[in-house]
Amino acid sequence: MAQRAGAKHGRVTLLTVLAATAALTAQRHISHSSRVAANFTRVDMALAGSAASTSVGHVTNTWEKLLKQQAHRANGDFPVEAFLHAVEVQSKASQALGRFMLLICRCDDTNVKKIREGWERHSRPRSLRALAEAEKRSGVQDGPGRLVDSATLSLLWATRMQAFWLGILEELADITSHVHMPEHATAVVYKTTVEPYHGRIMRGLFKTALRALPSKSEMLHRLAPDGAAVGTPPPEHLVADLKRCVQVTSRVIAVLRAMLKELGLSDSRQI
Repeated sequence: MAQRAGAKHGRVTLLTVLAATAALTAQRHISHSSRVAANFTRVDMALAGSAASTSVGHVTNTWEKLLKQQAHRANGDFPVEAFLHAVEVQSKASQALGRFMLLICRCDDTNVKKIREGWERHSRPRSLRALAEAEKRSGVQDGPGRLVDSATLSLLWATRMQAFWLGILEELADITSHVHMPEHATAVVYKTTVEPYHGRIMRGLFKTALRALPSKSEMLHRLAPDGAAVGTPPPEHLVADLKRCVQVTSRVIAVLRAMLKELGLSDSRQI
């Protein structure tokens, strides 16, 4: 039964990725104009209020607020809804980077949905850690390196997708670097964060999507609220927000991974 549940998770994830890839293909002849990118930024800025100067700053503020709520508590003691909201804010902001992010965002959507379903199923535990503890008691760890289909498994995958996002952020924040972003995202970021847990089909799908990445200059242009010209130095406030986001995202990933390790919850299988 546990093996079937784990396989089901893999199939569901694969279906969402296939759907996202189909969406990418359908849109490949549609230009991603600066106006569209600016629209994403304006929506995020409206949500952020005056405290954030960019959509990246809004993401950072959202995660910082969550980390403050957890201060002096056990690792992963985040309110579940607040955590899921932060994932959704991050996912929304990342869409400004281009069509390829549809793939990542579909994975985020699936993880959020499954974590919320698990939370409801366990009568809404007070925190993400309490949810993971409840699932552990219910037997989600089906032997070494094997989790059944559960909120915990989706949380583990959420940390992996966050690590991918972090790798992209780190490169964007380094204005002295001039890497070829599609190659860097595939050969460095994806290879060290998500690829180890993907089978042949999933690797092919992700690498195909990553080849659609715009240049680093174009990505910075899309994230700049004032639409700075491609190839020009990014605004200082955007660089500052990117660096803050790197620091905060690193902390979030570390907290969640520490919690899962403490509770002995892990899954090393490929999908």
